[in-house]
Amino acid sequence: MRNIPLFAFLLLSILGNSQEIKPSENLQNIKITGIVKDSNTNKPLEYATLILQDPNNPNFISGGVTNKNGKFAIEIPSGTYHLKVEYLSYKVINLNNLDLSSSKNLGEIKLEADVEKLNEVELIAEKTTVELRLDKKIYNVGKDLALNGGSASDVLNNIPSVSVDPEGSISLRGNNNVKILINGKPSTLSGISPEALKQMPVSTIDKVEVITNPSSKYSSSGTAGILNIILRKSKKAGLNGSITATAKDPEYYKVGLSLGLKKKLFTLFSNVTYTDRERPGYSLFNNDFFDINNTSTGYENEYRSLDRNYKNLTVSSGIELALNESTSITNSVAYKKSSGLHATGITLNNFNVLSNSLINRTRNTLEDSDEENISYSVNYKRKFNSKGHNLTADYRYSRNNELEDREINEKIVSSTIFMLDEAMTHDHQISQLAQVDYTLPFGKDYNSKLEIGYRGVFDNYNIDYTEGSIINNQFIKNTMYSNNLVYNQDVNAGYLQFAQGFNKLTASLGVRVEHTDVSVLLTNLNTTAATSYINWFPSLFLSYEFTSKEKIGLNYSKRIDRPTAGNLNPFPNRVSKTNLFYGNPDLDPMFTNSFEFNYINKWNKVTFNSALFYSKTEDVIHNVVIETGETETITANSGSISTPIIAKTKRNIAQEDRLGLDATVTYVPLKKWRLSVNLFMYNQNLTGNYTYTDSNNQLVHVDFNADQFRWTSSLSVKLPLPYAVNFQTNYYYVGADNNSQTKTKALNRLDIAFSKNIIKNRASIAIGVTDIFNAYRRYSTSNLENSTSYNELQSDQRNLRATFTYKFD
Repeated sequence: MRNIPLFAFLLLSILGNSQEIKPSENLQNIKITGIVKDSNTNKPLEYATLILQDPNNPNFISGGVTNKNGKFAIEIPSGTYHLKVEYLSYKVINLNNLDLSSSKNLGEIKLEADVEKLNEVELIAEKTTVELRLDKKIYNVGKDLALNGGSASDVLNNIPSVSVDPEGSISLRGNNNVKILINGKPSTLSGISPEALKQMPVSTIDKVEVITNPSSKYSSSGTAGILNIILRKSKKAGLNGSITATAKDPEYYKVGLSLGLKKKLFTLFSNVTYTDRERPGYSLFNNDFFDINNTSTGYENEYRSLDRNYKNLTVSSGIELALNESTSITNSVAYKKSSGLHATGITLNNFNVLSNSLINRTRNTLEDSDEENISYSVNYKRKFNSKGHNLTADYRYSRNNELEDREINEKIVSSTIFMLDEAMTHDHQISQLAQVDYTLPFGKDYNSKLEIGYRGVFDNYNIDYTEGSIINNQFIKNTMYSNNLVYNQDVNAGYLQFAQGFNKLTASLGVRVEHTDVSVLLTNLNTTAATSYINWFPSLFLSYEFTSKEKIGLNYSKRIDRPTAGNLNPFPNRVSKTNLFYGNPDLDPMFTNSFEFNYINKWNKVTFNSALFYSKTEDVIHNVVIETGETETITANSGSISTPIIAKTKRNIAQEDRLGLDATVTYVPLKKWRLSVNLFMYNQNLTGNYTYTDSNNQLVHVDFNADQFRWTSSLSVKLPLPYAVNFQTNYYYVGADNNSQTKTKALNRLDIAFSKNIIKNRASIAIGVTDIFNAYRRYSTSNLENSTSYNELQSDQRNLRATFTYKFD
């Protein structure tokens, strides 16, 4: 079955090449030449686009682009043509019914700058801008000051409605069930991890597409929507590239080299990045315990110091081959090698009801990890005309190996008693993707469009987990906790979408069908869970354009969020013996019906973008805190005590309704000034329940309910300073999150940055401070039947950074 997508890929490639549209034969070829210039400065315009169309044969379209001197030379059959000359931020020139019966020099073609568009392009060039569409937001990345030297996580945290918490987890409109894509494709089986995003340098990112309510064309995964990270690819002819070096405090060093070589028939591109990073932090767990009569039985305080070091080398390269003017094939390969040495020091103190110390102990973990990833992808593109008639096909193979070895040393303070444990995890992942998309515009003025496609994702995940103790220098395996998990998921999908324009009204109707096969095997326990299901995902989009600046839209889509292999993994992280986290192999997928009403308006200097949304989700997967029913017995010279084991895990527990408003206002009073405010607010109604057995062997029933109003906001200000220095500041606020079990306090963060171009604008220096008040910490309290747990977490500290970038061409 898995050979079918590859066969379809090859077949459609052959069909695409066989359908090349050709002009009438037996016509003499002639050459037209000329130069395109700025009408104001008289400077030549590089990469201006010229489009030639035969008015008697609309299917024949040819053209070219200007070189670095603004000159062009195009060979076409002799005849009469319409000529269109375009250049970004300039007014289009149309020359109709040109008599081109013989070769001709058209001389100088001068374009006039479009003042309104030029202002928008300057914002993009200077960065910190969002292109607003009815179906998506496009965040352009480049010279954004707060992002220089940053990572993909920093980019996402600058996007309205997107937030990154202290652990690096990403949420869109307050929902963390968001799908992260790279160039429109899933990166690996388990998705993009928070740490991977922190390692991805901003210099490799061109833009991010935020799709809050995707149509049937897109993968149905991610109930919150899709964040699509588009990577950079050089557009300049010849050799070009950039070198970037970043240093931070706490200790962080990163160097990156990007190279591109563009010729007429091929384009080479490559990126190399090396990162060496220290990541200090801390977490705190204070647990109070009660008996069945709600009488205090004692306390346990746990403090963790986090000292993590990451070394990462990423190399990627590729080549785009132009088979002809309308067909190309791109092959690329990427290799990543990572290593980490993470030390976690834990101090645990146990007290009786009178707050007298009973046992003090330390538990230190040293984790050595190595990860290697290699991926290969091939992309085929065929453009039949300039109206959007095209065919694309993709294949991607990704293999990832990760080995973690944790040595755990636990010692009773003022005692000779100590324990030495070891836990080893070997992850092996293989993911394949095959995708074909065909788009056919037709009808009068090409205002009708048909889209059809296939997508297959085939994932395999193998986790081998071994835990045990070292006694007399011998490793003794713990068969109760050691296990091997084998996870397979195959998703085959097809979609059909039709769009029709009616003057100012556009309607799009689509449907997607997905067949999913999932199996989860725990080999040591010999337990197998397998399921197969088919789901239909309809979508409907309506938009109306009052003017080119004022639009409204109404849309609906159905989404699914399948549990990842990491969420299904039942093996606990035993950095602590009494505060655990593990996944749940019995999780079911979540389904969401989402409705959205959009309004966009652009005035002279103000842009307003808003969305009123409602979503209903079934079988919500939520983090829950439970007492496992087990206790940890701690023995010292003075005696022993038993402490209940508390765990965080995931369960399908609820139904959720969200009704909210997302609004962004951007004000540009002057060319290099910008003020942007985003406000996101919603009412969450969560109803559900779950049960567990506590340490007193009592069955506990928990009503996991929430009816709360939540809001987040962000403020970004950018302005020029004397001596050509640019300044930017960003402020983020994430409101409190409360349910019947856990209450989490609000978060806030303030960043500032300065930058200046040097060496004739070929280079830039940027300095900045992230989390200037060192306040981005999570505080939460969980109340269980027989315990109360207070938690603090600071995953990243305030950092000061400096970045140097040099571009050459």
